[in-house]
Amino acid sequence: RNKQTMGQKKEQTIEVEFTEADKECLVRLVKELAAKGAEGDKGDFKAWLKATQKGAMKTKLDPAKHEWSTLSDFVLHLVAGKGEGKWAPVARRHLGWSRWAQRRDEWTRWQNDQNEHERPKTGPWSLVGRTASHANYEEQYAKLPSYNEHWARSKKQRPPRWSQEKGTPPEMLGVDCEMCETDQDPRALVGVSVVNEKGIVLLKTLVKPPGKIVDYKTTITGLTAKDFKGITTTLADVQAKLREFVKPQTILVGHGLVHDLRALKFDHLPVIDTAMLFSYKNLPRSTPGLADLCKRLLDKSMRAEGTHDSVEDAKMALELAKWEAKNGPTGELEPPEHKVDQKDLVKLFVHRIPRGTDVDDIKGMFSKVNGTIGVDHVGSIVAVKGKFLGPKTKKDPASKAMTSAYVEFESVEKCNMAFKSLRGANGTDALGLPQKSVKMVVGYEAKKPEKEKKKPTAKTTASNGDSGLPDDLSKMTVVKLKEELKSRGLDLKGLKADLVARLQAAIGTGDGGGFSSPDDNDSDSDAPLASLAPKETMTVMVRKMAAHEGRAIGTKDKSAKDVASPGKRKPVDGEKPKRKVGRPSRRARLAAKGIIEEPK
Repeated sequence: RNKQTMGQKKEQTIEVEFTEADKECLVRLVKELAAKGAEGDKGDFKAWLKATQKGAMKTKLDPAKHEWSTLSDFVLHLVAGKGEGKWAPVARRHLGWSRWAQRRDEWTRWQNDQNEHERPKTGPWSLVGRTASHANYEEQYAKLPSYNEHWARSKKQRPPRWSQEKGTPPEMLGVDCEMCETDQDPRALVGVSVVNEKGIVLLKTLVKPPGKIVDYKTTITGLTAKDFKGITTTLADVQAKLREFVKPQTILVGHGLVHDLRALKFDHLPVIDTAMLFSYKNLPRSTPGLADLCKRLLDKSMRAEGTHDSVEDAKMALELAKWEAKNGPTGELEPPEHKVDQKDLVKLFVHRIPRGTDVDDIKGMFSKVNGTIGVDHVGSIVAVKGKFLGPKTKKDPASKAMTSAYVEFESVEKCNMAFKSLRGANGTDALGLPQKSVKMVVGYEAKKPEKEKKKPTAKTTASNGDSGLPDDLSKMTVVKLKEELKSRGLDLKGLKADLVARLQAAIGTGDGGGFSSPDDNDSDSDAPLASLAPKETMTVMVRKMAAHEGRAIGTKDKSAKDVASPGKRKPVDGEKPKRKVGRPSRRARLAAKGIIEEPK
């Protein structure tokens, strides 16, 4: 084992030189340099490739597709030129991290070689081992991107075996953070609390994040703009404090700790993540909540005031770890009995939608033309509620920020029917709630109700009558629409709305399927014009609020076996039960609704 340490300050003195083993480091480095617009005497990475490479390699902009020597030449070309003072520190940062990561991997291999009978079965070190054995540990904790700018690492990281052999007892510190959203970071640090095993608060401070705060997440944090008046503490100040607290035998403890470490931009091992120590039966993707675990195992309630308190969360995560270290390991827990309020049963939860999405686009998913099978459910929508929706929030195509919304319907029955009618792949979320992956049409415009029913014009009657098509083209099935388009040599791609608009334009009708034509002088001036171009779509997730009409989420209703199902009658003695009729095939059901042709 190489016991030499490499501090982050010492990194800035190492020589910028690479070997074949540094390929992964070079790929990361070149990507960052390209993102920062680094240019040398021969220009940026793209221009440098054209000037120095041959054949197809001139156009391959992905650094991973080039040899390490090519990437090394590009970096050295930048460092040797005018960018010495600007780009050499970036190269040293990545090189230093790679050297440090190699040494940490050596310590990890040494830890894994420890004999099984020497590994603690109880106490804090056993929880460190259980956390490290979790399926997501490697991705979440062993690969924290502390090679990035503004990240910090603890001064000296050692595995549990090192402390055991030295006879050094572990020291646990509970950590929890408050996060907000800024124009630079969707999970920026705004507050942090650190407590020790005795419950003493070592650090509690608000933090001034870089950039402008766009969402304080007040409903969760309880923080508002006035709380930050006079706050000067920065992320670097907090990192410096953590480096003082954290020693080689220090174990950082938290519930979902990886999110706190990413907000702190702080890399340290060993850790105990209490979210990785417990699980629910039959819900492998669900993470038990801290409040639920504390109520069950510690018999303590949390968040009496309704908002998140970082000191309380840090203390309770530490208490939970101490309890599990003494009494564990705990087996699988029964999912919590969570009864959904009746008023929420009329809602569907739509998430993974880009910010600035128009409310009409969300409603459009429930229209017969764009989204649902058989029935139009737009008319039964009462409201669409959510943050960062259009037109109040402008849509930024370059932004990857997402939001969510609730779609409220007139009744539970209409809500369930709307969800059932949605076209999309069926699935479940982590709690077992029904969920669908649905394509949402961007730019949907709801058809306005007509004040007076218009009489068909001579042009309409002639064109539709001669062709044998109905006046309302939207009543045609998709199969019939495609047949008509194919006979005219037109494109068959797109949703039903696109097919109707394309056919309407081809036959020259002035009114068909609820769409208006630009040259229709008799049409209502307030009616929206339908674009003949294929509409843009995006995939969003639509979820029901409850799986069993508000009863236990993720589990079957425990009282179901004692209660007769509604609408079913037990057979009388001597009476033969009626033969069950098989459910029609999906093709037959779609044919019955007129979506496809009747199977022959």
